[in-house]
Amino acid sequence: MKIDLKSGVLELDYSDKLQELVDFGSRINKKRGFLFVSKVLGKHLPTKPSLMKKTYRELADLIPSSNKPTLFIGFAETATALGQGVFEEMNLESSFYIHSTRFKTSQEIFFSFYELHCHAPSHIFYEPKDRELLSLLKDVERVILIDDEVSTGNTANNLIVELKKVLPKVDEYYLLTILNWAKVDYPNFKYLSLYQGDFDFIPKDIDFDTDVLSEPEEIVDLDSIIPYNFGRYGVKRLDLDFSSVVDVELLRGKRVLVLGTAEFMYPPYLLSLYLENNSIDSYFQATTRSPVNVDGAIKSKISFKDNYFEEIDNFLYNVIDREYDKIILCYETTKLPESFNLREQLEVYFDVDEVFISV
Repeated sequence: MKIDLKSGVLELDYSDKLQELVDFGSRINKKRGFLFVSKVLGKHLPTKPSLMKKTYRELADLIPSSNKPTLFIGFAETATALGQGVFEEMNLESSFYIHSTRFKTSQEIFFSFYELHCHAPSHIFYEPKDRELLSLLKDVERVILIDDEVSTGNTANNLIVELKKVLPKVDEYYLLTILNWAKVDYPNFKYLSLYQGDFDFIPKDIDFDTDVLSEPEEIVDLDSIIPYNFGRYGVKRLDLDFSSVVDVELLRGKRVLVLGTAEFMYPPYLLSLYLENNSIDSYFQATTRSPVNVDGAIKSKISFKDNYFEEIDNFLYNVIDREYDKIILCYETTKLPESFNLREQLEVYFDVDEVFISV
């Protein structure tokens, strides 16, 4: 099948499974002009939390059984919820989850690397704050890397080469993804995926407006702004009580969108799942710093500065063209900068509540 996008023509084989997992769009990125728009991640498209949970389970079922102490790693920003969802579905005793981050705090850095094709290339991994998790990190024997897709496998291979220097006991590495487009097998790890295939992209000679700020121009002290950090410092299962956060009875009969912000996806997803489990027509989605075109599956777009005081350009796709009775906008930040106007933009169309989630 051929998909004609603003940035070029995407060619791939039709598959019921692929159609179940993704739609298509185009990036404002000359290095990578196409976008596989996930239907199961809750990033660019609203997603039922039950479908997200089903995807976590399907991915977890691909991981070989083992009693080895295991580290689950998710990648910011798209796979922060995906990684923790898979980790929690596995429910292993000697394991924990951590995700990379773009945000700089005073916590000791365990590892960092750059994803060169990405719009925001820096990935930071912090040491676990919890002493038990820090001790477990030293005994890890297996690593599960989790991302939404793999293109070549080169980034994962380079990362694993470096991880071997700091995790000497690990003898098993897996790269677990929803989509796998890689054509090269690497001796350092094994691929696990829900879909594997090939594609070709023929770019068009078009210049897009790339005046987007994806990395902070000044370092901001984020310790007081994001004090909880959830998966950034290592985490076990997250048990959050939402009974005092939302009044389910006030949402009866309403269509509700729960919005996460940037990397902060898993706790808002849990809130959305809590609503769905209480018979509310609930959907989940999150903002992103990824600039893409209104094209293909991307029907609408709003832009705003981030809520982390870094003045990064953020975006929200496929929301203002839809109908919701209520939007619940969720933050991990303790306060909001004056430049952050997402709520004001959404209130033109919807009834919006804000929730500051803490542990």
